[in-house]
Amino acid sequence: MPRRRTAYHEGEDEEDEEPRRQRPAKRVQPSDDDSDASDNDGEQDIDMDRPAGADNTSDDQLVKKLVRYALACEYARIPIRRDGIREKVLGAHARSFRRVFDAAQEQLQKVFGMEMAEVPVREKRTLKDKQTDRDIPVFPEAVKRGASQASASSRQYVLISCLPKEYRTQTVIAPSRMPSAAEEAAYVAFYTIVISLITLSNGELSDMKLRRYLTRLNASQNLPTDKTDNVLQKLIRQGYLDKIVERVEGDEDAVTWCVGPRGKVEVSPQSIAQVVSEVWRDPPEDFEKKLEKSLGVRRTGQSQAANRDREEQEDE
Repeated sequence: MPRRRTAYHEGEDEEDEEPRRQRPAKRVQPSDDDSDASDNDGEQDIDMDRPAGADNTSDDQLVKKLVRYALACEYARIPIRRDGIREKVLGAHARSFRRVFDAAQEQLQKVFGMEMAEVPVREKRTLKDKQTDRDIPVFPEAVKRGASQASASSRQYVLISCLPKEYRTQTVIAPSRMPSAAEEAAYVAFYTIVISLITLSNGELSDMKLRRYLTRLNASQNLPTDKTDNVLQKLIRQGYLDKIVERVEGDEDAVTWCVGPRGKVEVSPQSIAQVVSEVWRDPPEDFEKKLEKSLGVRRTGQSQAANRDREEQEDE
């Protein structure tokens, strides 16, 4: 009577047993056309590894995580870095960056009235950097490299308001309650004024002139949070200001203040024009023209009419 083999053990006849075993199904390798399609959309590999019907659920969780991460970064006034999104939000789903980013952007706009805006790359402002750029020979390769650097992405974002103009009022957009509404309002007003002064001074302001302006504003008494120097250092860390220090042999260091990447995005020229219009009590006749020329923006008739209405109310 023939013996029935019930199990396969190492060392037995593999040729007799191999046809009887059920071999695992081979994974079909994508063809050249399939590989191109996968590279184009950047998401085919991730979707293939997900169980059926779990795409939307997984994306929803990633979108929620990205929204929370963006809000947390904005609360701490630190940039939303693309590397941080990949590491702390996406994880193994890094190839779904564009899809999750767009969905989170839509949620921020609809629910919170904000959106992620990319901050510009820090400019080269020191004389050493400028001299280096002038010394570079003008070859086609250098031109291409300079063009690529000019269009380079900072890979960092900040949250800005996208509410319609009629809703951008103090009642709707109130200062944060942490640490307190008064301290937050004073802090926002301080860096807005400083950024406005630097912008209206052709984008650069010497340390001596800035100190002179701060003395006239009584900054040491009007800042309830900390000393003026500590607040300026905080603005540098958060990207509102840039402090350029150039070493000069046999002389004092030349210190220049510029607007930082975050300050350029958060405090727009339109906001600066509105601030200047609010604090200027008796503007000259050509005030609007000078303001438009300095900031490169065009003031609408509504803003001018609003200024006149405010002046009439103050007179009454």
